[in-house]
Amino acid sequence: MKLVFLTRFHSQQGQHGQYALGQRLIQAALAHGHELQIINPADVLLEFGERNGTFPVRWRGQPYPRVDLTLPMARWDDSHTWQVAETLQSWGYPVSMHQRLPLGDHITMARLLARRNITAPRSWVLSQADQIAMILPDLEFPVLMRSRYGGSGRRVAVVQHSGEAYTHANQLAAGGQPFLVQDLPQPLGQDVRVLVVGSKIVAALQRQAPPGFVRPREAGNHRVTTTQLTQTEAQLALGAARMYGAPFCAVSILRSARGPLLLELSRVPTLAEFEQTYQADFASMIIAELVVMAQRLGQVPTEGPIVQLPRVGKAPVI
Repeated sequence: MKLVFLTRFHSQQGQHGQYALGQRLIQAALAHGHELQIINPADVLLEFGERNGTFPVRWRGQPYPRVDLTLPMARWDDSHTWQVAETLQSWGYPVSMHQRLPLGDHITMARLLARRNITAPRSWVLSQADQIAMILPDLEFPVLMRSRYGGSGRRVAVVQHSGEAYTHANQLAAGGQPFLVQDLPQPLGQDVRVLVVGSKIVAALQRQAPPGFVRPREAGNHRVTTTQLTQTEAQLALGAARMYGAPFCAVSILRSARGPLLLELSRVPTLAEFEQTYQADFASMIIAELVVMAQRLGQVPTEGPIVQLPRVGKAPVI
């Protein structure tokens, strides 16, 4: 089968060597007689209206190739990638559409998780700096303060006391957007990372971050071991994965004194820690799930513009 990831995520390529997601899945696909191509949506154009019924999706100057499955892996606000995927689907191409979760919009995500009864760290949404006074009696320092949008260190601060809270609140409010104050529950520097493929949990790791990190990193953590999930933890991980609706993802959970809390849902999980710790081939599991999904979506009609997908021996550069 011929599979395509339609994505801008460069972390699927070379940042983590042979275990980068794109590299591993391309290797696994080839090992099982399939082909996986990563297509950067920046190389895809939509051309509408020239002639009635003309296929409008163009990739590098040619019609988008006929493949067995296209899987968009896009940020929620990447409108171009979503439009390409939706256009392909409307022309009868087999596309697996996941939910457009606003993972980069922390306020909307906090509201969505609460609505779905998915337990996560407590969050307060404030619009003005002086509103800090209203929630100070409920805060247990340290706390996390973050802007509505952004992550990976952008507009995020670990705040140790009320004076710092007022300082950061003034900085965040100056941007004109509401901002969040979030619990930073103990234990710091730890989480449980769960790999979900299809509707099943296939691996779970207990991770300890390097010294000085509040939470574990994507890779390169101080200590990583396998762990057994409780029923509550498994339900939390599967609930988050179902909300996302993609064929695979990773879910990060904190084992806090108040019970398990959802920390993060990763669209593009690095497989290094999972495969090295378990000594297992999880990339092949993911490819098998994508093949089943392609079979379920059915055969693509043969008429229409067809471009042979080039064979790939290593991860393409995007």
